[in-house]
Amino acid sequence: MCVCAMVSVNVSQLLLLSPGATREFDFSEVFRDPDDELHLRGPISGHARLTRTPEGILVHSRHAASVSIECARCLEEVDAEIASELDEEFFPSTDIRTGVPLDVANEEDRSFIDEHHEIHLDEILRQDILTNLPLRPLCSAACPGLCTTCGQRLDSTHLGHPHIPEEETEVPVDPSSPFARLAVLLHDDGER
Repeated sequence: MCVCAMVSVNVSQLLLLSPGATREFDFSEVFRDPDDELHLRGPISGHARLTRTPEGILVHSRHAASVSIECARCLEEVDAEIASELDEEFFPSTDIRTGVPLDVANEEDRSFIDEHHEIHLDEILRQDILTNLPLRPLCSAACPGLCTTCGQRLDSTHLGHPHIPEEETEVPVDPSSPFARLAVLLHDDGER
């Protein structure tokens, strides 16, 4: 079982500084993916710059990850590199000087620094990588796809299929079936 690290940083010292102060760090962490949404092939690596704002800490991250996804045409496994940037502001949930919890219950749409003055980047990195996955990944631009008859990949090893005349594919209709009249109508319409 993999004990995976979290991408997190303590910002207690940065919170004590004036707005505009910065801190930077590199990360390369094996990422937890309990729902197996990302199909990661290794660690998420990147560089983060933290900037003190009047209200909290702005995180700017440049990061990359290798993922394994399915080709949209042939369903083979494809390795893809996802590179992205994001900006997210985190707000304190605890007063840095007194340690008193701040009232943040009605601010669900914000990201927060935890009670130990740590910023955890796991969730925003996960969401960013997930939204940057290609919509129609291809193993190659010339991917031939799958055969509609047998489902095998249409490459040089695929054998053709003999043409089956249409008359042989018709299924006799049981006249007592409640859909018999519909079948006749569809058949007649197909001959026009």
